[in-house]
Amino acid sequence: MRKFLWMVAVAMMTALSAQAQKIVVMDDDGYGIPLVSVQTEDGILIGMTDLNGELADVKGAAKVAVTHVAYKPKLVTVSSLQNGRIILESVDFGLNEVVVKPKPYLYVEYYFRAFSYIDDSLRVYTAGIIPVGHEIQNKYKGKTHGVWAFGGAANKALTWNTQDLQILGEKAAKQAASSIEQSIRRNKKFQDYYKIGFEADGENKWLVKNPEGVVGNIIHDDGMSITTLDGGRTQIYANKVNGEDKQAKVREEKNYTYQYTEIFKLDDEGKVQRQNFVMAVDHWEHDAKKGKKITILYLYATDKAYYDEKEFKERCKELNKGRSGDMSLSELAEYERAHNIPALSTEQLKAIQTLTKQTGMKK
Repeated sequence: MRKFLWMVAVAMMTALSAQAQKIVVMDDDGYGIPLVSVQTEDGILIGMTDLNGELADVKGAAKVAVTHVAYKPKLVTVSSLQNGRIILESVDFGLNEVVVKPKPYLYVEYYFRAFSYIDDSLRVYTAGIIPVGHEIQNKYKGKTHGVWAFGGAANKALTWNTQDLQILGEKAAKQAASSIEQSIRRNKKFQDYYKIGFEADGENKWLVKNPEGVVGNIIHDDGMSITTLDGGRTQIYANKVNGEDKQAKVREEKNYTYQYTEIFKLDDEGKVQRQNFVMAVDHWEHDAKKGKKITILYLYATDKAYYDEKEFKERCKELNKGRSGDMSLSELAEYERAHNIPALSTEQLKAIQTLTKQTGMKK
Protein backbone atom coordinates (compact mmCIF):
# COMPACT_ATOMS: atom_id res chain seq x y z
CA MET A 1 0.00 0.00 0.00
CA ARG A 2 2.82 2.39 0.90
CA LYS A 3 4.52 1.61 -2.38
CA PHE A 4 1.29 2.31 -4.23
CA LEU A 5 0.79 5.63 -2.41
CA TRP A 6 4.39 6.58 -3.11
CA MET A 7 3.90 5.83 -6.79
CA VAL A 8 0.72 7.95 -6.83
CA ALA A 9 2.56 10.81 -5.10
CA VAL A 10 5.42 10.65 -7.62
CA ALA A 11 2.93 10.60 -10.49
CA MET A 12 1.14 13.61 -9.05
CA MET A 13 4.39 15.56 -8.60
CA THR A 14 5.44 14.68 -12.14
CA ALA A 15 2.09 15.86 -13.49
CA LEU A 16 2.32 19.10 -11.52
CA SER A 17 5.87 19.77 -12.73
CA ALA A 18 4.68 19.24 -16.31
CA GLN A 19 1.93 21.82 -16.00
CA ALA A 20 2.39 24.97 -18.01
CA GLN A 21 3.46 27.99 -15.95
CA LYS A 22 1.78 31.10 -17.33
CA ILE A 23 3.11 34.58 -16.71
CA VAL A 24 1.43 37.96 -17.18
CA VAL A 25 3.64 41.02 -17.71
CA MET A 26 2.00 44.30 -16.70
CA ASP A 27 2.77 47.99 -16.26
CA ASP A 28 2.19 49.78 -12.95
CA ASP A 29 -1.34 50.76 -14.05
CA GLY A 30 -2.35 47.11 -14.50
CA TYR A 31 -2.27 47.06 -18.31
CA GLY A 32 -0.84 43.93 -19.90
CA ILE A 33 2.29 44.64 -21.96
CA PRO A 34 2.34 42.92 -25.38
CA LEU A 35 5.50 41.79 -27.16
CA VAL A 36 7.67 41.41 -24.07
CA SER A 37 10.63 39.16 -24.86
CA VAL A 38 10.92 36.34 -22.30
CA GLN A 39 14.26 34.55 -22.05
CA THR A 40 16.17 32.19 -19.79
CA GLU A 41 19.16 33.34 -17.75
CA ASP A 42 21.41 32.22 -20.61
CA GLY A 43 19.57 34.29 -23.21
CA ILE A 44 17.57 31.41 -24.74
CA LEU A 45 14.33 32.81 -26.15
CA ILE A 46 11.24 31.29 -24.52
CA GLY A 47 8.66 33.43 -26.31
CA MET A 48 6.86 36.77 -26.55
CA THR A 49 3.80 37.92 -24.61
CA ASP A 50 0.51 38.24 -26.48
CA LEU A 51 -1.86 41.21 -26.80
CA ASN A 52 -2.86 40.82 -23.15
CA GLY A 53 0.72 40.63 -21.88
CA GLU A 54 0.47 36.86 -21.32
CA LEU A 55 2.83 34.00 -22.13
CA ALA A 56 1.15 30.63 -21.72
CA ASP A 57 4.23 28.65 -20.63
CA VAL A 58 7.78 29.52 -19.54
CA LYS A 59 8.77 25.94 -20.41
CA GLY A 60 10.08 24.96 -17.01
CA ALA A 61 12.48 27.89 -16.58
CA ALA A 62 13.18 28.62 -12.89
CA LYS A 63 14.09 32.23 -13.70
CA VAL A 64 13.01 34.36 -16.65
CA ALA A 65 14.38 37.62 -18.03
CA VAL A 66 11.75 39.98 -19.45
CA THR A 67 12.63 42.84 -21.80
CA HIS A 68 10.63 45.38 -23.80
CA VAL A 69 11.48 48.45 -25.85
CA ALA A 70 9.72 50.82 -23.42
CA TYR A 71 10.43 49.22 -20.03
CA LYS A 72 13.40 48.41 -17.82
CA PRO A 73 14.50 44.76 -18.11
CA LYS A 74 13.87 42.45 -15.19
CA LEU A 75 15.03 39.01 -14.05
CA VAL A 76 12.50 37.16 -11.88
CA THR A 77 12.20 33.83 -10.09
CA VAL A 78 9.08 32.17 -11.44
CA SER A 79 8.14 30.41 -8.18
CA SER A 80 8.10 33.74 -6.32
CA LEU A 81 5.45 35.30 -8.57
CA GLN A 82 1.88 35.85 -7.38
CA ASN A 83 -0.49 34.51 -10.03
CA GLY A 84 2.40 34.71 -12.48
CA ARG A 85 2.34 38.53 -12.50
CA ILE A 86 5.41 40.58 -13.37
CA ILE A 87 5.33 44.39 -13.10
CA LEU A 88 7.73 46.39 -15.29
CA GLU A 89 8.89 49.96 -14.74
CA SER A 90 8.64 52.26 -17.77
CA VAL A 91 11.65 54.11 -19.18
CA ASP A 92 11.65 57.91 -19.44
CA PHE A 93 13.40 58.72 -22.70
CA GLY A 94 13.18 62.50 -22.30
CA LEU A 95 13.13 62.98 -26.08
CA ASN A 96 13.45 66.63 -27.08
CA GLU A 97 10.41 68.66 -28.14
CA VAL A 98 10.31 69.64 -31.83
CA VAL A 99 9.27 73.18 -32.71
CA VAL A 100 7.86 73.44 -36.23
CA LYS A 101 10.07 75.55 -38.48
CA PRO A 102 9.71 76.46 -42.18
CA LYS A 103 12.23 73.88 -43.37
CA PRO A 104 11.56 70.97 -45.74
CA TYR A 105 12.80 68.08 -43.60
CA LEU A 106 11.79 66.69 -40.27
CA TYR A 107 15.11 65.13 -39.30
CA VAL A 108 14.87 62.07 -37.09
CA GLU A 109 17.86 60.12 -35.89
CA TYR A 110 16.90 56.50 -35.29
CA TYR A 111 18.71 53.73 -33.46
CA PHE A 112 17.80 50.12 -34.13
CA ARG A 113 18.54 46.71 -32.69
CA ALA A 114 17.68 43.51 -34.53
CA PHE A 115 17.82 39.88 -33.40
CA SER A 116 17.26 36.80 -35.56
CA TYR A 117 16.70 33.37 -33.99
CA ILE A 118 16.31 29.86 -35.28
CA ASP A 119 13.96 28.20 -32.79
CA ASP A 120 15.27 29.57 -29.48
CA SER A 121 18.92 30.12 -30.48
CA LEU A 122 20.25 33.58 -31.44
CA ARG A 123 21.92 33.43 -34.88
CA VAL A 124 22.23 37.07 -35.96
CA TYR A 125 22.43 40.35 -34.07
CA THR A 126 23.03 43.87 -35.33
CA ALA A 127 22.46 47.45 -34.20
CA GLY A 128 22.98 50.83 -35.83
CA ILE A 129 22.16 54.49 -36.40
CA ILE A 130 19.86 55.61 -39.22
CA PRO A 131 19.51 59.34 -40.03
CA VAL A 132 16.31 60.07 -41.96
CA GLY A 133 14.80 63.23 -43.44
CA HIS A 134 11.02 62.95 -43.65
CA GLU A 135 9.78 65.38 -46.30
CA ILE A 136 7.21 67.72 -44.75
CA GLN A 137 5.75 68.85 -48.10
CA ASN A 138 5.31 65.27 -49.25
CA LYS A 139 3.30 63.86 -46.34
CA TYR A 140 6.46 62.85 -44.47
CA LYS A 141 7.46 60.32 -47.06
CA GLY A 142 10.72 58.77 -45.84
CA LYS A 143 13.78 59.87 -47.78
CA THR A 144 17.06 58.45 -46.56
CA HIS A 145 20.20 60.27 -47.68
CA GLY A 146 22.51 57.94 -45.82
CA VAL A 147 22.35 54.80 -43.71
CA TRP A 148 25.09 53.71 -41.33
CA ALA A 149 24.63 50.46 -39.44
CA PHE A 150 27.20 49.04 -37.06
CA GLY A 151 27.91 46.01 -34.97
CA GLY A 152 26.56 42.53 -35.55
CA ALA A 153 27.28 38.95 -36.37
CA ALA A 154 26.07 36.64 -39.09
CA ASN A 155 25.78 32.93 -39.74
CA LYS A 156 26.30 32.59 -43.51
CA ALA A 157 24.32 29.35 -43.55
CA LEU A 158 21.20 31.42 -42.89
CA THR A 159 19.31 33.28 -45.57
CA TRP A 160 19.19 36.40 -43.37
CA ASN A 161 22.33 38.14 -42.16
CA THR A 162 23.26 41.52 -40.69
CA GLN A 163 22.68 43.29 -43.99
CA ASP A 164 19.12 41.96 -44.19
CA LEU A 165 18.43 43.11 -40.64
CA GLN A 166 19.88 46.55 -41.44
CA ILE A 167 17.51 46.81 -44.41
CA LEU A 168 14.62 45.98 -42.07
CA GLY A 169 15.80 48.76 -39.76
CA GLU A 170 15.91 51.23 -42.65
CA LYS A 171 12.41 50.28 -43.83
CA ALA A 172 11.06 50.68 -40.29
CA ALA A 173 12.68 54.13 -40.00
CA LYS A 174 11.15 55.29 -43.30
CA GLN A 175 7.68 54.20 -42.14
CA ALA A 176 7.97 55.53 -38.57
CA ALA A 177 6.46 58.93 -39.34
CA SER A 178 3.13 57.27 -40.22
CA SER A 179 1.24 56.26 -37.09
CA ILE A 180 -0.65 52.97 -37.21
CA GLU A 181 -3.18 54.45 -34.78
CA GLN A 182 -3.97 57.18 -37.31
CA SER A 183 -4.42 54.53 -40.03
CA ILE A 184 -6.78 52.50 -37.82
CA ARG A 185 -8.85 55.55 -36.92
CA ARG A 186 -8.85 57.66 -40.09
CA ASN A 187 -7.43 55.90 -43.16
CA LYS A 188 -10.47 54.59 -45.07
CA LYS A 189 -8.40 52.57 -47.56
CA PHE A 190 -6.61 50.87 -44.68
CA GLN A 191 -9.92 50.18 -42.90
CA ASP A 192 -11.59 48.82 -46.05
CA TYR A 193 -8.71 46.54 -47.04
CA TYR A 194 -8.17 45.05 -43.57
CA LYS A 195 -11.86 45.19 -42.56
CA ILE A 196 -10.71 46.77 -39.35
CA GLY A 197 -12.27 49.10 -36.77
CA PHE A 198 -12.02 49.97 -33.08
CA GLU A 199 -14.25 50.34 -30.05
CA ALA A 200 -13.84 51.83 -26.56
CA ASP A 201 -12.71 49.45 -23.82
CA GLY A 202 -12.71 51.68 -20.76
CA GLU A 203 -11.08 55.05 -20.24
CA ASN A 204 -8.35 55.86 -22.77
CA LYS A 205 -8.30 52.31 -24.08
CA TRP A 206 -9.69 50.86 -27.33
CA LEU A 207 -9.91 47.39 -28.86
CA VAL A 208 -8.93 46.95 -32.50
CA LYS A 209 -11.21 44.46 -34.26
CA ASN A 210 -11.85 42.73 -37.53
CA PRO A 211 -14.79 40.34 -38.19
CA GLU A 212 -12.82 37.46 -36.60
CA GLY A 213 -12.40 39.26 -33.27
CA VAL A 214 -9.87 41.37 -31.38
CA VAL A 215 -6.61 41.85 -33.28
CA GLY A 216 -5.03 44.70 -31.32
CA ASN A 217 -5.41 47.49 -28.81
CA ILE A 218 -4.73 51.19 -28.36
CA ILE A 219 -3.84 52.68 -24.97
CA HIS A 220 -3.33 56.33 -24.09
CA ASP A 221 -1.40 56.47 -20.84
CA ASP A 222 1.03 58.88 -19.21
CA GLY A 223 1.17 61.12 -22.27
CA MET A 224 1.87 58.25 -24.66
CA SER A 225 -0.10 56.45 -27.36
CA ILE A 226 0.68 52.71 -27.40
CA THR A 227 -0.78 50.71 -30.30
CA THR A 228 -0.29 46.96 -30.69
CA LEU A 229 -1.57 44.99 -33.68
CA ASP A 230 -1.55 41.30 -34.56
CA GLY A 231 -0.43 41.97 -38.11
CA GLY A 232 -0.24 38.30 -39.10
CA ARG A 233 -3.88 37.50 -38.31
CA THR A 234 -4.97 40.83 -39.79
CA GLN A 235 -3.03 40.27 -43.01
CA ILE A 236 -4.14 36.66 -43.57
CA TYR A 237 -7.79 37.57 -43.05
CA ALA A 238 -7.44 40.50 -45.48
CA ASN A 239 -5.79 38.21 -48.05
CA LYS A 240 -8.73 35.81 -47.89
CA VAL A 241 -11.55 38.36 -48.13
CA ASN A 242 -9.76 40.31 -50.87
CA GLY A 243 -9.26 37.26 -53.09
CA GLU A 244 -5.53 36.97 -52.42
CA ASP A 245 -5.73 33.24 -51.80
CA LYS A 246 -2.16 32.44 -52.83
CA GLN A 247 -0.68 34.89 -50.30
CA ALA A 248 -3.00 33.60 -47.57
CA LYS A 249 -2.06 29.97 -48.30
CA VAL A 250 1.68 30.67 -48.19
CA ARG A 251 1.38 32.54 -44.90
CA GLU A 252 -0.74 29.81 -43.33
CA GLU A 253 1.54 27.01 -44.52
CA LYS A 254 4.53 28.79 -42.98
CA ASN A 255 2.65 29.53 -39.73
CA TYR A 256 3.40 33.20 -40.36
CA THR A 257 3.10 35.55 -37.38
CA TYR A 258 3.72 39.28 -37.30
CA GLN A 259 3.00 41.51 -34.34
CA TYR A 260 4.12 45.04 -33.63
CA THR A 261 3.83 47.85 -31.12
CA GLU A 262 4.24 51.56 -31.87
CA ILE A 263 4.64 54.29 -29.26
CA PHE A 264 4.04 57.96 -30.00
CA LYS A 265 4.03 60.93 -27.66
CA LEU A 266 0.63 62.64 -27.44
CA ASP A 267 0.47 66.37 -28.11
CA ASP A 268 -1.24 68.90 -25.83
CA GLU A 269 -4.62 68.03 -27.39
CA GLY A 270 -4.14 64.31 -26.82
CA LYS A 271 -3.57 63.61 -30.52
CA VAL A 272 -0.95 61.51 -32.27
CA GLN A 273 1.20 63.67 -34.53
CA ARG A 274 3.61 62.30 -37.11
CA GLN A 275 6.65 64.05 -35.63
CA ASN A 276 6.14 62.48 -32.19
CA PHE A 277 7.34 58.93 -32.88
CA VAL A 278 9.17 57.54 -29.84
CA MET A 279 9.82 53.82 -30.30
CA ALA A 280 8.54 50.55 -31.80
CA VAL A 281 9.05 46.80 -31.70
CA ASP A 282 8.34 44.35 -34.56
CA HIS A 283 8.17 40.57 -34.10
CA TRP A 284 8.05 38.11 -37.00
CA GLU A 285 7.89 34.31 -36.96
CA HIS A 286 7.61 31.67 -39.67
CA ASP A 287 8.58 28.05 -40.27
CA ALA A 288 11.85 27.69 -42.21
CA LYS A 289 13.86 24.69 -43.43
CA LYS A 290 16.20 24.83 -40.43
CA GLY A 291 13.47 25.47 -37.83
CA LYS A 292 11.23 28.29 -36.68
CA LYS A 293 12.69 31.63 -37.69
CA ILE A 294 12.09 34.52 -35.31
CA THR A 295 13.12 38.11 -35.98
CA ILE A 296 12.73 40.95 -33.47
CA LEU A 297 13.41 44.58 -34.37
CA TYR A 298 13.54 47.48 -31.90
CA LEU A 299 13.49 51.07 -33.19
CA TYR A 300 14.08 54.26 -31.14
CA ALA A 301 13.99 57.96 -32.06
CA THR A 302 17.10 59.49 -30.49
CA ASP A 303 17.10 63.03 -31.91
CA LYS A 304 14.72 65.33 -33.80
CA ALA A 305 14.97 68.70 -35.55
CA TYR A 306 13.81 70.59 -38.65
CA TYR A 307 16.56 70.90 -41.26
CA ASP A 308 17.03 72.03 -44.81
CA GLU A 309 18.87 69.67 -47.14
CA LYS A 310 22.31 71.17 -46.46
CA GLU A 311 21.90 70.85 -42.69
CA PHE A 312 20.65 67.31 -43.11
CA LYS A 313 23.65 66.23 -45.18
CA GLU A 314 26.04 67.91 -42.76
CA ARG A 315 24.49 65.97 -39.87
CA CYS A 316 24.82 62.72 -41.81
CA LYS A 317 28.51 63.45 -42.45
CA GLU A 318 29.01 64.27 -38.77
CA LEU A 319 27.49 60.93 -37.78
CA ASN A 320 29.79 59.10 -40.15
CA LYS A 321 33.00 60.63 -38.78
CA GLY A 322 35.11 58.02 -37.05
CA ARG A 323 32.55 55.32 -37.74
CA SER A 324 33.93 53.49 -40.75
CA GLY A 325 33.25 49.80 -40.39
CA ASP A 326 31.58 47.97 -37.54
CA MET A 327 31.28 49.42 -34.06
CA SER A 328 31.95 47.15 -31.12
CA LEU A 329 29.33 46.35 -28.50
CA SER A 330 31.07 48.77 -26.11
CA GLU A 331 30.94 51.57 -28.73
CA LEU A 332 27.27 50.87 -29.35
CA ALA A 333 26.66 50.94 -25.59
CA GLU A 334 28.28 54.39 -25.43
CA TYR A 335 25.77 55.72 -27.99
CA GLU A 336 22.93 54.04 -26.08
CA ARG A 337 23.93 55.68 -22.79
CA ALA A 338 24.25 59.10 -24.46
CA HIS A 339 20.69 58.80 -25.80
CA ASN A 340 19.04 57.21 -22.76
CA ILE A 341 18.31 53.91 -24.51
CA PRO A 342 17.86 50.95 -22.13
CA ALA A 343 20.98 48.82 -22.07
CA LEU A 344 20.84 45.27 -23.34
CA SER A 345 19.89 42.96 -20.53
CA THR A 346 22.54 40.66 -19.04
CA GLU A 347 20.71 37.71 -20.59
CA GLN A 348 20.72 39.26 -24.08
CA LEU A 349 24.42 40.06 -23.73
CA LYS A 350 25.12 36.43 -22.80
CA ALA A 351 23.43 35.27 -25.99
CA ILE A 352 25.32 37.84 -28.10
CA GLN A 353 28.64 36.94 -26.49
CA THR A 354 28.00 33.27 -27.29
CA LEU A 355 27.37 34.38 -30.86
CA THR A 356 30.64 36.36 -31.02
CA LYS A 357 32.63 33.21 -30.27
CA GLN A 358 31.03 31.52 -33.28
CA THR A 359 31.35 34.45 -35.68
CA GLY A 360 34.27 36.62 -34.61
CA MET A 361 32.17 39.75 -34.08
CA LYS A 362 33.91 42.62 -32.27
CA LYS A 363 33.11 42.67 -28.55
